[in-house]
Amino acid sequence: MKCARHWLDCPSSLTHGNMIQRVIFTREDPKNPHNEGAIMRVIDSFARAYLEPGVSSVPHVNEGIQETFFVIDGSGTLVADGHERSIRDGDGIYVPPGVEHTFVNNGDTPLEFLIVVELIPDGAEVESKTANIKNYRESNLGMGHWKHIVHDVFSGSPYELIHDKKNRMVQRHAILVVLMDPMQTSDSHGHITDKDEIWYMLKGEGVHVVGDEMVIHKPGMAIQVAPCDPGHSLINHTEEPLMAFYIAAAVYRVEDDGSYTRVLETLPEVCDS
Repeated sequence: MKCARHWLDCPSSLTHGNMIQRVIFTREDPKNPHNEGAIMRVIDSFARAYLEPGVSSVPHVNEGIQETFFVIDGSGTLVADGHERSIRDGDGIYVPPGVEHTFVNNGDTPLEFLIVVELIPDGAEVESKTANIKNYRESNLGMGHWKHIVHDVFSGSPYELIHDKKNRMVQRHAILVVLMDPMQTSDSHGHITDKDEIWYMLKGEGVHVVGDEMVIHKPGMAIQVAPCDPGHSLINHTEEPLMAFYIAAAVYRVEDDGSYTRVLETLPEVCDS
């Protein structure tokens, strides 16, 4: 399945100085259409990374990008905005452009993250000016697609909005933790080419049907499900619960009444960045 990759099958590289990462998916590159993992349309990259015990990242300032980190294991400290804040598993960490940030692993086990990177196109700006931390356990539970038990991390907040005010367009995304009880199935629903939607399995496993293909979705595997025809569905065929990380991103037009309408267009110059 082209849209599925396990993080261990991806090459290692460094980010933030001392953080070891494996980039799972990247944006489509028309000049190199056969690049493995280059399948996204809105998000620039999706990776798994870690800091070794007793190691700190190098102080880093984003220029022209926003980053969202999700702590999947370990604990440590985020130094940002001149303040030190404790971080732990389940924390979503949003860092907008212009904010210097450093991660410190002061524990005795690796501090592990999922990292979402999004470009800020020319002519656009980010609403938030400060780093933000939210643990998925703090949010109320919701339900989706029949059997998805949903914890919101950043969905619907202003922290992820990229604005192109001239053309009245915004790029926004949702970050969720999704649970499924044993022996349950979600409904099958399709996606067209107007968004990215990635599922990364954290715990447990399920059968993920995407279009006319299926795969056993195991921990450490990421699947991009947009587009898919006729649809996709996640089935927990086991006697144990499963837990997945979900990220979706799309571009919207801002209507006169302030509502959003999802569109096929991308923000200006985003594909050439």
